[in-house]
Formats: sequence, C-alpha cells, structure tokens
Amino acid sequence: MIAQLLNRDRILDQLQEVKTQLQLDVAAKREGGAQPDAADLIADDYREALAALEQTEVRERAESSGQSSFPPQPSDRRAAPPAPLDDFSFFSRDPIVSNLQSALDQYWATKAANAPPLDDRRGLVPGRRGVMEEVAVTDQSIPGVSLTRTPAGRRIFNKFSITDPRWVSSAFASGIRLFRGKREFNSTPPDPVRIDDRTRLVIVGDWGTGIPRARKVSDQMRVWIAGAAAQKRSVHVIHLGDVYYSGWRYEYMKRFLPYWPVDANDGAAIPSWCLMGNHDMYSGGYAFYGTLLSDMRFAKQQRCSYFSLYNQHWRILGLDTAWDDNGLKDPQGVWAKDLASRDDRKLLLLSHHQLFSAYESTGTVIGTKLRPVLDTNRVRAWFWGHEHRCMLFDDHQKVGFARCIGHGGVPVYMSHKQNDPYPSPGAYEYRAVIEKGLEKWALFGFVVIDFEDSRLHVRYIDENGFQYKDEKIE
Repeated sequence: MIAQLLNRDRILDQLQEVKTQLQLDVAAKREGGAQPDAADLIADDYREALAALEQTEVRERAESSGQSSFPPQPSDRRAAPPAPLDDFSFFSRDPIVSNLQSALDQYWATKAANAPPLDDRRGLVPGRRGVMEEVAVTDQSIPGVSLTRTPAGRRIFNKFSITDPRWVSSAFASGIRLFRGKREFNSTPPDPVRIDDRTRLVIVGDWGTGIPRARKVSDQMRVWIAGAAAQKRSVHVIHLGDVYYSGWRYEYMKRFLPYWPVDANDGAAIPSWCLMGNHDMYSGGYAFYGTLLSDMRFAKQQRCSYFSLYNQHWRILGLDTAWDDNGLKDPQGVWAKDLASRDDRKLLLLSHHQLFSAYESTGTVIGTKLRPVLDTNRVRAWFWGHEHRCMLFDDHQKVGFARCIGHGGVPVYMSHKQNDPYPSPGAYEYRAVIEKGLEKWALFGFVVIDFEDSRLHVRYIDENGFQYKDEKIE
C-alpha cells in the first residue's frame, strides 16, 4: 500500500482529477479501456461511474468515510499533537471511495513507470534521532512527494497528479461496474468437514493489506502452524474476511496470496478457509470467488463463501455476512438451523461482521436470521472481525464467549489507556501499542484455538509473537 493513497486529503485531490477525466469520457461517449478487465466497457459504464463518484464526493467532503471509532489519544507531549487517523491510515468504508483507492493503487504500483513506489525499506525507517523504527503503516511511497507536518500535527503530503487519468478512469469504471452487478451467490456449501478432536485453528481477521506488520502476523501464524505439526495436531487456517481496498484480483494476487501463512505445497495437508468481508464485495465478489477461492489452498471450500466443520464435541459454522452487507444471505439461516438441530454439539460461529459491538452501531439482520441457532443456548463462542480491534465480551445475546479479532492488518490508533474502563458489554480489550513515535498505533494479532476434547483452549498472539491472553471455553 502506498502512503500517499492512505491520506484522505490526497485521495480527495485524486478524486477531483478522476472526476474531471470521467466528465471528458462521458462527453466523448468513450468505450473500452486499456486494461483487459475494462476492454468491454461501454459508454453507460463511464456515465454510471461518474454519477457514483459525484454523489460520493458530496458525502465524503461532508464527513469522512474512514475509521471514525479510532480517534487519537491526547498527546502527553509538548510537541505537535497526534495527527488524525485519516492522515496516515485512510481505509474508507464507502465502496466508491475504496474502488477509487484500488484504481489509484494499481496505477501507481504498476503503470507509472517513471515513478514506481519504493518497496525496499524492509519495514524500517530512520527515526527522529537516527534510530531505525518500525513502519507503523506502510513502507511504500511515491518518490518526490514529500511529507510535512503542520503546527497542528496534521500529516500533509505535497500534491501530485495522475499522468494517465484515462487509465485510472477506466479502471475505476470497471470496478464500479462489478460492484453494481455483483457475482451470483453460491448457495451450495460443501458438505460439513470432519476434523480431529485435537485440531488447531489459526484465525486472523481483516488481514489483507500486505503491509509489513501484516506480514509479521503471517510469520507468527506460521510458528503456530508448525507447532501444531510438532504436537501431531491437524491444523486449519482461517481468514475472517477483507482484502483491501476493494477485493480486486490485483489485490488478492499482491496482498493476500503471496503472504498467506500456508505454503502452496502444504495446501492439501493444511486446509485454508476464508469468509467474505465487506471490502471483498466492493468489486462484486468476483475475485473472491474466482481468484482467492480458486487457489488450491482453499480447495475444501469449493468456491462457496460459507462452510461447516465438526468433531465429536463441536460444530463450527463459518458464515457469509457480507454478500448482503452486514446481513446473512439466504439460505444460510436455514442451513445453520438445520446443522445446529442435528445433534447437541456445542457451537462455534465465525463471521466477518459482528452480532454486537461496544463501539459501533450494528444491524439486526444477522441476529434475527440466526435466532433459532442462538435459542439453542449452545453457541458457546463466536469470533468475528470487521472492527479493527481485539475485544472480548461478557456473555451477551446468548453468546457465551463473543470475541472481536479484527486486528489482523489494518493500522489504527489505540484510543484508550490501559486502565480506562471497558464500555459494555466489553470485558477486555488489547491495548498494547508501538511505543516509539507520536501516534499510538495498536498492535496487530491473531488467535489460536486448540480443541481439547470438549474444551477450547484459546490463545491470543500479537504481531511480535507475544501471547497476551489465554482462556478456556467449555
């Protein structure tokens, strides 16, 4: 990911340039595009892309679509205060803005031959006193586009221009066409897969950024995958969804598949699974099904976005809450009810979106459609992502152990001090940060679940390999 494209101010500048080009495209009744995916664009595609961008611009200039629940901590220093998160880590939840970021990222990474992004800093940069410090967000930058800080702490990049706006406009129009005509939902899940009673699950959420610290998470996941083999445990590796910015094929190929902690040669012995996230659907889900799930490491999933595993004591339901954004596309509710009613196994649910939250508003569709499952009182645990934090909850809404583990790869501020109270129904939040630097960046992490007969042994591991939490779920 490129630093300048994670800065909201610069994205708004680029939006204006792309809008101007789309206005020219529409006036000229342009068709086709330079990219293979854009070759069959018609004039209406450019017209619809322009309309979507104009409508989105009004909303975006009025209010950021970024990560609003992560304000910076007040500075303890006399120096400039921390910058807004949008200056460093603008991850929009607007699908139109996200597709614009995808188009710009692919352009600057692959098409701007005279200004390739830097990618040789290996995750470290010189600090203010010459000491090498970890890159909190990204190690890629457009050469010649300098960064300054204002007296108020804002992080400002110099303006820069697109040298081939027609390329970007056609790429963007192609993404919007996919978003508006999303791929058909696969309503035929694979048969439930039997797993060993001592299986290990290694689970990460919101990991698909490809930035250096996300790759650190992958390295630590590999340690626990290898440890399972040493204990003669089978192991399954699961992603809870979101490849950024918009789930383009380019993004799976560049940010996800090369760094996934299961090597291609080990895919048969170590099955991988992936749920759909909202960002995966921002380009219609086509690359999620056609690129990610076509990788042989995910073969057991049979190109379906939901699945089930089971052993003697537990049944695991992996749900797609993103094809219908923050919902549950039919027939998943009936499917989940049927599986839950077959026996009295304990239930472990996995999803991208949350059933409830301590910080964000949530919908009611998921809970309503899963009410027959929740009413069994056998949902002992539910792990989800979406919010880019790690938070454990008290028994709530008939879920014994609800866990948000969306802290796999998106940089956010830690907005709370260690001793601040947890908002209800929260019971614990991981609040460790990168200690150096003005901004307090929360650490990334993942979860390891070992099945021990009728119990789950859950370990919470951060990007540095530190186990910060350990619990048993009966």
